[in-house]
Amino acid sequence: MTAHRNVTVKEVWDQNFGQGGWNLRFFRAFNDWELDLIGNLLNVLRGYKLTLEDDSVSWKGGRNGQFGVKEAYNLLVNPNDTSFPKNCIWVDRVPTKVAFFAWEATWGKVLTLDRLQKRG
Repeated sequence: MTAHRNVTVKEVWDQNFGQGGWNLRFFRAFNDWELDLIGNLLNVLRGYKLTLEDDSVSWKGGRNGQFGVKEAYNLLVNPNDTSFPKNCIWVDRVPTKVAFFAWEATWGKVLTLDRLQKRG
């Protein structure tokens, strides 16, 4: 749909629109059934404002988002220690089969059709 398929965000962000805005270039007119989709896309993009400052890295772990040596050390010692979202899966109102499927999906163990065919 866009005139340039491999553009970067920087190339479609235009600082000349007051505080900046998206300058998307489409190569054709939209069909009637696409207008709502494009409107939704533009509404989503409206919420994202860019700055021309360089990117930075911020620490998301620890207490109150503050860097802590203890938390950093624990990440280095146990890099694969992922916390299992048990409170989201094992709740009373979810049927057992659905909860089990969610549990398998979380660990990447879902038996999809291709995996079942490989097993025989």
